[in-house]
Amino acid sequence: MNKFIGQQAYQNNSVANPQIDDAHGAVSVCLETLLHNLKVLADKPPHGSELFNRVSSKCLTAIYILQTSLDFEKGAVIADNLFKLYEYVKYQVIANSKGDEVADIDQAVSIISEIYSSWNSIK
Repeated sequence: MNKFIGQQAYQNNSVANPQIDDAHGAVSVCLETLLHNLKVLADKPPHGSELFNRVSSKCLTAIYILQTSLDFEKGAVIADNLFKLYEYVKYQVIANSKGDEVADIDQAVSIISEIYSSWNSIK
């Protein structure tokens, strides 16, 4: 059996190159997921617990997706500002993960809630 058959099948599969039919909806789901998980963190689950680690990881993943989906050529100032807001929220999640007392998850919830609301109002 050729070892490259599996690789070729993977590359030919839609999973290798996913097509997003509704980019607006995908961003909306990502923002909703981030907001939900930030709210869980705001409820202060035990530091280091499975829940704490899982939601922290989901927050960071959602932020990464949102940041990498920004179009700096078309969005210019808006994309730059969103990137900075996402970066601030990421900092809060990381600080919270380290047990840093200056972490302000409530502020992160407020920021993402506002972005989520604005995003859903433009469609």
